[in-house]
Amino acid sequence: MTAVEAPTPYKVDKVRAPVVKRGKAGGALGLRAGILGVGVQVVSSDMGETNLHSHPGTDSVWFVLDGEAEFYGTDDDVLIGRIAKSEGIAIPAGSPYWFKCSSEENLVIMHITARTPDYKEGASRKDYKPRVVGGANRIRDLIPGEFWQS
Repeated sequence: MTAVEAPTPYKVDKVRAPVVKRGKAGGALGLRAGILGVGVQVVSSDMGETNLHSHPGTDSVWFVLDGEAEFYGTDDDVLIGRIAKSEGIAIPAGSPYWFKCSSEENLVIMHITARTPDYKEGASRKDYKPRVVGGANRIRDLIPGEFWQS
């Protein structure tokens, strides 16, 4: 992609997701258009998503750019699917899930969201189990100056 100054209302951006040695880190694309948002996370091979949770009022699609992810749902950690590079999973608003990197290399995963009419600012996440990694308790070790490149 060639960087250009896009005229209003268009936005052009590039993935700038930091590379991690341990844990996970997000790299926002800075792309939002009304109800639609896009972000990218890099998850190390020894870590995963925080806990079983849902996003009321937000439909989600996760698309694997590199590595592989395993998605789980329900209190019994039922495997929903193994998602490989160039594959994705759709998660309707309010559906509980969590995921982890299931490959030897880091997982690079794009999160595409769309706010439903039920979306409420400040109530976009419902936790079913305590967070292990993430938020104030996030464990991560970034590789300084390194960003994922496609």
